[in-house]
Amino acid sequence: MRLRGVRRSSNVEDRRRSGGRVAMGGGLGGIALLIVLAIGYFAGVDVTPLLNNSTVETSSEPRELTPQEKLAGEFASQVLATTEEVWTQILPEQAGREYTPPTLVLFSGQTASPCGGASGATGPFYCPLDQQAYLDTEFFATLEQQLG
Repeated sequence: MRLRGVRRSSNVEDRRRSGGRVAMGGGLGGIALLIVLAIGYFAGVDVTPLLNNSTVETSSEPRELTPQEKLAGEFASQVLATTEEVWTQILPEQAGREYTPPTLVLFSGQTASPCGGASGATGPFYCPLDQQAYLDTEFFATLEQQLG
């Protein structure tokens, strides 16, 4: 997909530069653990990031993004801009409602959201509680490795 000349969205929160990763630990009771495992099994979802009880090391020093990470962020921002343009026009015409663009949260590895932990295993998702879409930009590298 070529997006030369397409503007970038300003509705992007980039968490990839933070020095540390957000800890997703926390104990689950026995019944809650069984429920999470059952939901994951029947939904075909990898729930292992939710079961991680270890604390993740954090650092206040920002890190530099790789050229691939920068390109992935630019691409995601441009795709978001195109969806903003289309939905801002189409939704009022077809549904009589104003379109409220979501914020796109870019992260690397794992992050927290009001809808639960997010990781590369989660894949891109939208959280209605904070009206934000979450995308691990390592997802693009995974797609390229697996699909070419």
